[in-house]
Amino acid sequence: MTSTKKAPRKSNVKTPRTSSNLVKVAAHWDLGWNTPIKEIDLWENPMRDYLVDTLYMCPISGIDNKKVEERGGIQQVLDENPELTAVFCDERADKTLKEFKHPKKALYIFGKANFSPFLALKRKGDKSVKIETGRPDGGLLWGHQAAAIILYDRLLKLHPKI
Repeated sequence: MTSTKKAPRKSNVKTPRTSSNLVKVAAHWDLGWNTPIKEIDLWENPMRDYLVDTLYMCPISGIDNKKVEERGGIQQVLDENPELTAVFCDERADKTLKEFKHPKKALYIFGKANFSPFLALKRKGDKSVKIETGRPDGGLLWGHQAAAIILYDRLLKLHPKI
């Protein structure tokens, strides 16, 4: 019996990664409903699929995973990335995702599903964005869900041929 191995399928989509496009994400471990060793699985695919260069998670949990860099807090991540425009993803933001213009070099900040005090860290020139849901209270999205929605929107708006 001979084995017929299929050749890997090639994608015709050009990866829009350039030096002028830099995307980093910083988020807060939820630490209540799951452990970081399991929660990282929820973040991993969207970060890869939407071409995120670096994923930071806070606070330090001690997780041994090469796909995440842990920091003590969001302020530390901001201090390490002064060249990037921080985009705070928060239900109290001043722009909706529909009208939002993504910066080319961005650091997206996500809080926990029920805890997002990070707008207080907003610097001059930083932006904020909210995802409208069908609920008047804004609904409830986990950080990894909000990240996938916002990063998909970024991909569509900055790379419309994809």
